[in-house]
Formats: sequence, C-alpha cells, structure tokens
Amino acid sequence: MNFTKLQGAGNDFILVEADKKQLNWSKLAIAMCHRHFGIGADGLLLLYSDKTALKMRMFNPDGSEAEACGNGLRCLVKYALDKKLADSKAASISVTTKAGVRKARLHTKGNKT
Repeated sequence: MNFTKLQGAGNDFILVEADKKQLNWSKLAIAMCHRHFGIGADGLLLLYSDKTALKMRMFNPDGSEAEACGNGLRCLVKYALDKKLADSKAASISVTTKAGVRKARLHTKGNKT
C-alpha cells in the first residue's frame, strides 16, 4: 500500500488515497501511527476523491475516528492540490468530514500555495 507522510504545524500524518480500498482502518491506524513499531504519526488521514469532491476520514493513533482535524485538513488539501485532485485556481476547496463540510481557503504567494 502506498502512503505519504505529511507534516503541518507540528503534527505529522500518514495519508492514504483510500478510494476502492476496504481495510480495517482503525487497526491500521494503531499499527502505522505507533512511534516505535510503526511509521509514527499523530493520525492516519484517508483521502477519497472523485475529481469533483474531496472527502477526509481521520483516525487517531488509538484507532478511534475523529470528526475532523484542522492540521490534517490542511495537509490533505495541500496533497490534493499537489496531485491535481483539486482545483488550484479555486478560492476555496470543500472537504467532507464526519463533522460536515469544511472549506479550506487558498493563499498563494508567488508560485507557492
């Protein structure tokens, strides 16, 4: 399984593009997020995308699913932009979470978003 390790404002995450994957995400989060026996992270982010919408699920290191995560959302949106899964020309990007739809506003400085 491919994954990406991301960091945002001091929190680190493991991101998996989860489309078409049926796994026990809770168990996987416990194993992958362990700092000594896994990759080590503050959470496991799951990205679901279909070219028109983004969805995020976030699992804590103890395997519980969070409703949302601000720093995780920032990392997921940046990843989606870098992979061209989201429109970099949009003023904001909507992401569906368990807590509802969250909007990330894009700030561009030079050629950096």
